Amino acid sequence: METIFEHDVTKLEIEKITSCAPHKDFRTKEAYTKLTDIDTIYMDLYTLFTLRNEVEKAESFLKKVKEQENIIYFF
Repeated sequence: METIFEHDVTKLEIEKITSCAPHKDFRTKEAYTKLTDIDTIYMDLYTLFTLRNEVEKAESFLKKVKEQENIIYFF
């Protein structure tokens, strides 16, 4: 499974991405994948690439969430 850890995520990026879950330890891929569901993994990838201003890449992960959930998002 592709995660933020395959994209040379920095400590600062991890802090920004996971700030809504400060009680969880996301310093390693193993801990992260153990505590994180597939939709959240995709949303974290979306957030990572949004932070990096890589819009097309970010949107590709948002699309995966939409497909996974089969729901419509309004932005």
